[in-house]
Amino acid sequence: MTEDKEIPITISEAVNRLLSNLSIEVKHQIKNSTEEGLINFHFGIGMSIRNDFGFWEKESKLLENCKKIAGDSLIDVDTASEMIIKTLWERLKEYPPPKIVQGSDDCRY
Repeated sequence: MTEDKEIPITISEAVNRLLSNLSIEVKHQIKNSTEEGLINFHFGIGMSIRNDFGFWEKESKLLENCKKIAGDSLIDVDTASEMIIKTLWERLKEYPPPKIVQGSDDCRY
């Protein structure tokens, strides 16, 4: 998913990285999902988040940031990746991605 070698350390940084790297089509899928439907992204984007954003490292700063924001020191990597996906969804609802123009490589705002 990400070619950037620097691991995000906050939810905001993780969401910004996703916004930079995800395709417009995927952004539309997430944006058009219901909150309950976000679970459908657990194994695709969620797995990439868990693997690419350093959640498996011993002292993951991103996981610690998720715990702090959640107010729960016991949350696991699955819950943390769900938090990031939900924050991404909320951001996309606020600032939708460009429209897809069929038959063109261009994006139209």
